Amino acid sequence: MHHCLFLQKRLKEEKNACDSILAYLRKEGLTNFEYVETGMQKGTFQKRTLDIEMLSGMASVIVKAYPEINTILLPYSKEETADLDNHYKSGEDINTFNPTHRYRKVNQVMELWTERKFDYLFYREDGGIISKQKMMEEMPEELFDMTWYCRRPKNGQVCGRCHTCKKVKRAKENLEKSIGKG
Repeated sequence: MHHCLFLQKRLKEEKNACDSILAYLRKEGLTNFEYVETGMQKGTFQKRTLDIEMLSGMASVIVKAYPEINTILLPYSKEETADLDNHYKSGEDINTFNPTHRYRKVNQVMELWTERKFDYLFYREDGGIISKQKMMEEMPEELFDMTWYCRRPKNGQVCGRCHTCKKVKRAKENLEKSIGKG
């Protein structure tokens, strides 16, 4: 597992969530992983840099240290990348996806820095990429409650207005409807 710490405004919340999840996994006897934590602040860059671009560079450094790694699991949901989801549903793979798309660029950075090719996996359903709701269905509720997703927290609480808060809220509502809680 690789956790990248990027922005000061959500650093504490992300770190607390990660620590809670690690403790949960260990409590459940799931210890077949290594944990690596890296950090970088975006304020030092001269141009606008997406956190996904920073993540790919930092992950490349970690992966380069482990030459036995040849598969990368990308945790995207279909709500985050509808274009890539449709590409997969048409029977294509990541190597034929739009080379200028930010998610394809992540893979290109990894391959450039590590000097090797990878198999890229996604959580899949129905030929496409899994939905946020399906991700939530497949994990224990107490584990999901430990996650942090807000991009603009206010006083340690989710803002409820950023794009990830809205996606999670929609997924929670749909999940509750599907199991009869809503």
